[in-house]
Amino acid sequence: MTDQPRSRVKDLWQLHLPLVIVLAFCTVATIVEFQRARQGVDRAWAYTFQWPIIGGFAVVVWNRYRKHGSITKSISTYFRNRAARFEAEALAEEERDRATQGVAGEPSPPVVDPDEVAWREHVRRLHEQDPPGGPPSRQGSDR
Repeated sequence: MTDQPRSRVKDLWQLHLPLVIVLAFCTVATIVEFQRARQGVDRAWAYTFQWPIIGGFAVVVWNRYRKHGSITKSISTYFRNRAARFEAEALAEEERDRATQGVAGEPSPPVVDPDEVAWREHVRRLHEQDPPGGPPSRQGSDR
């Protein structure tokens, strides 16, 4: 037995038959709600339009599974490809930067962040006032 017939049987039971059942249910529910709406139940008008929308959503999901096999599989594949493309662009940009530095012959000067310099100076002053490591030990004291 090949994969093709088994796949068709699997699709029949897991994809096409559930769609037929859902569409049949939505059709019957729409007819029932339309009859109730004609009898004067105002709320039934909302349900009359709700069931065809649910049936349309079922067709969209069926079509998505039929084309891609699994919604999560297609979504994860899309984002994996997108991440790979971003990574390739970043690597290409790094290569361009390296090539630009090599042409000039001198490495570019490091970027100095004034906020980082101020923070490091602040931490240095704090360490001068109160060195890290806890209180200083007293000589000659026994515990």
